[in-house]
Amino acid sequence: MKNVNYLPNVLAKMEAEDKGAFASIWVDEEGYIAEGPNVNVAFITHDKELVLPFFDKILSGCTALRLLELAPKLVEQGRLKGVRTGNLTVEEAKGAAEMMFVGSTLPILPIVVWDDKPIGDGNVGELTMALSDLLWEDMVAGPETQRFLVPYV
Repeated sequence: MKNVNYLPNVLAKMEAEDKGAFASIWVDEEGYIAEGPNVNVAFITHDKELVLPFFDKILSGCTALRLLELAPKLVEQGRLKGVRTGNLTVEEAKGAAEMMFVGSTLPILPIVVWDDKPIGDGNVGELTMALSDLLWEDMVAGPETQRFLVPYV
């Protein structure tokens, strides 16, 4: 059930900022990556696979779902090898080649450092930017089949 209790997200963000970080990463009770504060999180593995945590314990954000629909274009281009949801441990996540927050207000925010250690080479990744471009292009153009005029009187 969805609720509007954002207090845990605010408190987690405040704690992260008190420690000199931008935000936090939520980990579920089994030790798997869940999400960030009011955003989903995504990773590019060293095998060039886009992975987002399963949505069974977290909100499946609209932007994350759209990213999963658009990312296969990069597979077709040979830039990504795959797109999936799955469990990631903190160790696996910190060892990713690229990492990003995904949310409607961002839509993608690259993460280059976690706990004072670089993600990948510590720079914004090429595939993160390619995914960001896909989302922006999609938002600007929108799916042609879903456009319709609204008559204002």
